Amino acid sequence: MSSTKRGGQRSEADAYATPAWCTTLALGSIPGLPPAGKWMDPCAGDGAIIRAAGLVYPGIEWSACEIRSEAEERLSATGAKYTIGDFLSGTYKPDPVDVIFTNPPFRLAHEFVDKSLSLAKQVVMLLRLNFLGSESRAPFLRQYAPDVYVLPNRPSFVSGTTDSIEYAWFVWVSGRLAQSGQYRVLPSTPRSERRTTQPIQVVDWKPFSDPDSEDPYAGVSPYDEPK
Repeated sequence: MSSTKRGGQRSEADAYATPAWCTTLALGSIPGLPPAGKWMDPCAGDGAIIRAAGLVYPGIEWSACEIRSEAEERLSATGAKYTIGDFLSGTYKPDPVDVIFTNPPFRLAHEFVDKSLSLAKQVVMLLRLNFLGSESRAPFLRQYAPDVYVLPNRPSFVSGTTDSIEYAWFVWVSGRLAQSGQYRVLPSTPRSERRTTQPIQVVDWKPFSDPDSEDPYAGVSPYDEPK
């Protein structure tokens, strides 16, 4: 996904690799994500999310789907069980998973959310913040409000420039009706990390829900059962 306001030609199939820092920041900040189990990226591209996530949670068993055959060589190198095809096709019926974690094409984002919620216990998607502002999506969002984790730094999906709009990680829990969700602005990422083309090396990683955190909202989610 990338916004179109900075000029230039759009990528075919709206294919833009997710910067590694966006993935590692999400995994270290969103509470309740299992560090292992079955995860899926239904818009896997060349496997950028899978490779970055492996630095944080190497125990994940990944599956993937990608519509572009030219991405197959690099995607296969991730070790994920993958399919080259259309995730939204009615004939594509993958096995259920614990988490779907992806960066979908924005014009099809709602369709990806809908299908993902039928397959996964938790759905995590990198979306533009203006996903929240749509009359057509309003009925769904009023009934299934997501948790929203805002990136304070704009990602760069095209080398040499940041995107023209703000982004956030949106989190849904399958079957959970919610009229409101948690909103959080994530920690800033140093420019040196955001500009690197190499995966960020994670050392002594501590998830955001670390009990020693001074943040009063650490590990708190509206999806948690009342105590």
